[in-house]
Amino acid sequence: MWLNLGAKLLELLVPIITVAIVALIGYGVAFLRAKTEALRLDVARQSLLAALSEAEKVARDAVMATNQVFVDNLKQGKADGKLSAEDAKAALDKAKEYFIGTLSRESISVLEAAVGPVQEWLGRFLEAKLYELKGGTAAEVYKAANPT
Repeated sequence: MWLNLGAKLLELLVPIITVAIVALIGYGVAFLRAKTEALRLDVARQSLLAALSEAEKVARDAVMATNQVFVDNLKQGKADGKLSAEDAKAALDKAKEYFIGTLSRESISVLEAAVGPVQEWLGRFLEAKLYELKGGTAAEVYKAANPT
């Protein structure tokens, strides 16, 4: 009789235990997927931050090198010491060449994945960096803070 009762109880518990095991496996897989996704996103975020940091440094170097060598030579050759629109475009092209030639391929790939083709935004990025390096950002903040 106890043997019969034990067998019937085991018969009832096997499906419940099986469902519980399957549910635990499902939760475990979902947990691991979430952790894997979080890790993947963290790696992607770190890659993007590293690429942006490198792009910032290379853009600064590109603007400074172009200004020190190319622009200064052009200005010295002008009577009024000012650049023409063609000279400014040539200087920007030099800075772009420097940037593309110096930035690592890995950073270019990461930036293109994040913001699109580098060539499409590079000119604006370098012009913004030039403005910043010439004190444009600091000067604008100073003017806003001290209107008198």
